[in-house]
Amino acid sequence: MKATFYDLGGVKTAEEALDKSACNWEAQLIEMVTTNGINVPEHKAVVRSDNNWVIGVVGSRYRPLQPSFAYSWFDAVCAQHNAAYTGAYVIDGGHKVILEATVNGAIEIRKNDVVFQKIQLINTFDGSYPFTAQFMVWRQVCKNGLMGWAKENKCKVHHTKNGEIKAAEAMRVLSAGTVFFKRFEEQLRVLSQKVLDSAMVDRFIKECFGEGGGTRRENLVEKVKECYEAGMGTGQGTAYDLYNGYVEWIDHYRSSDVETRLANSVLGATYLKETAWNAINKLV
Repeated sequence: MKATFYDLGGVKTAEEALDKSACNWEAQLIEMVTTNGINVPEHKAVVRSDNNWVIGVVGSRYRPLQPSFAYSWFDAVCAQHNAAYTGAYVIDGGHKVILEATVNGAIEIRKNDVVFQKIQLINTFDGSYPFTAQFMVWRQVCKNGLMGWAKENKCKVHHTKNGEIKAAEAMRVLSAGTVFFKRFEEQLRVLSQKVLDSAMVDRFIKECFGEGGGTRRENLVEKVKECYEAGMGTGQGTAYDLYNGYVEWIDHYRSSDVETRLANSVLGATYLKETAWNAINKLV
């Protein structure tokens, strides 16, 4: 999985966000035919209108939610709650398009350690994921995306039969995000006060990596411990530092490929961050 990131600079409308991320195209459904001329009626190809890239193969009943429409409902949140579109991630050439909005300002967990509340709006064109609003916290000091509670940090956005999204959906997503952000902030503050000993660190490592694995596992564990002890904004020996060290490893070191690391940081390695979140909370 590869990703391309676009800095949107805090625009206020989805149309501006899509223009700046080169995503203001349509997803077209194209009939499929095998190389020897046999029709494939039960499947269709999803093709970008701007460059004819195939971004999905779906069932015949699938109907894409067009980018120009999919995100526009969130403009009401931007207008009423001082939110702004700050980033866009295009996964695998358009299989997934994620717009990122920053809401409600910054939170200082400890001195000079600031996190931002963000909502990611995820639209897919390969049938792999429903349209979803995903809540996350972005740590400025290390540019890490922090997540928790796999079921509670996501909110599916429902559509009416004619494809319109009710204004109430925007408020429901924002309300769910507000609850999540408050709980997550409180827990991060608890983690920042919990000093760990070596046995606790080892228990966390075991939860995240299991046992065995030979040299490769040892190298991964060593890198995570390095990030915990002397990473970006870590080194104070707390549960907060250990969790951030692990997330830093995922976002910056898990893959040698830049685009793959970027994709992991926003979507691909969510399950790893969830595992780490559960493990770190067992310690406190």
